[in-house]
Amino acid sequence: MKKKLFLFFLTISLVSCYEKNNVSEYPVINVVNSLEKYQRVYCSDMFSSIELIPLETKDECLIGGENLQIILNDDFIFIKDPGIGFVSRENLYGFDHTGKFINEIGRKGNGPGEYTNISYFFINIEKPYIYVVDFTKILEYDFSGRFIRSFPKPKPDDEFLSNIFYTGEDLFISQMSYNGNNRFKYCLFDQNGDTVKTFPSSIFFEKDGSWTSTFHGALYPVRVDKRVYLKDYINDTLYVLINKELQPAYIFSFGNYSMPKESLENRQNRSNNTVTIRNLIGMPNFFFYGVSVPDIFYRPKSKPIHNPLDNGLLPTDGQIYGLYNIAQKTNILLDTDDFFQKGFINDINGGFPFLPKYYAGNNMVVDVWNVIEMKEMLTEEYFSKQTIKNQQAHQKLKELLKILKDDDNPVVVIAKLK
Repeated sequence: MKKKLFLFFLTISLVSCYEKNNVSEYPVINVVNSLEKYQRVYCSDMFSSIELIPLETKDECLIGGENLQIILNDDFIFIKDPGIGFVSRENLYGFDHTGKFINEIGRKGNGPGEYTNISYFFINIEKPYIYVVDFTKILEYDFSGRFIRSFPKPKPDDEFLSNIFYTGEDLFISQMSYNGNNRFKYCLFDQNGDTVKTFPSSIFFEKDGSWTSTFHGALYPVRVDKRVYLKDYINDTLYVLINKELQPAYIFSFGNYSMPKESLENRQNRSNNTVTIRNLIGMPNFFFYGVSVPDIFYRPKSKPIHNPLDNGLLPTDGQIYGLYNIAQKTNILLDTDDFFQKGFINDINGGFPFLPKYYAGNNMVVDVWNVIEMKEMLTEEYFSKQTIKNQQAHQKLKELLKILKDDDNPVVVIAKLK
């Protein structure tokens, strides 16, 4: 009974704080007010240049999957290949900034220094180390792929952690899914897997059964220079980690279309009229985010994507993208281009719209282009309908198209922020 009363008053306190903060203290990213007011944003408005890096294609580094995870620093490009369909290769490759293959990071297996599964990976921003997250452990390698050590994932309150991220000073942040009454939402731990600090949950509910969904969890943490941002799906608040403290930084406003707690309690109660943030990328002056928009709103028509499971097409109208200008405190939801493609319309080299996948620091924003799609779509007819401001960059793109083969590894695209 005492525990329930404590949780009740903690919830009331946090909700009251949230309502107060939402009114006056923190910038509001008003998503709902931008719906059905879609605008086109051009690459030349955001970036000074776009660089194309075709990744070397060799038998030992073939990349064929969709939804690649990519991380860059000043010297290396790391890519996790998830495989195609049900074929899960789960290889992690390192390339240099010319696209030359350097080495594989670790290897799948059950031996010392091997992983059974790569859930995801991340890098140490202070040392040349890369981390692979397996089911129950984290493996540490250097950038040459040499295994250094492994340590267990913590289990505070006997709950598994996910979305692990390096914060700096040999510390890691992670989150646990809401189960209705878990005391903690985020956990800070050290390089031995020992818990340093936990951060309390702010949402409590009665869940019907042991089922779970994406919305019980959180977005992957976002780094902008030395700041780390965190957000779960159900909470409208975007937090920043400062001096081992989580502080509210921004509020996403969904109006009457916020996800109700009832959607977490029973899978049958999930509302179809909710607006939710699905992914987030931070840049020094902007937040770029994906947002799921219900059918009751008009959405820009968008090109379907390839479904590797059945070789068919998946509709993509339901998710659109937003751009929040931090300095100006303005929010835009993006319209698609004349070919119904999402992203910043590419008026620099005339190629595909730029869709940010990762912010690498030093004003470098990263996208990845599939070679088959490049060769199919980037034709003279396509170019004739584009406004192209950098003819030299356009010629480089056309020369690259001449030498690319259908089975080549993807092309990494680096845009430099103005």
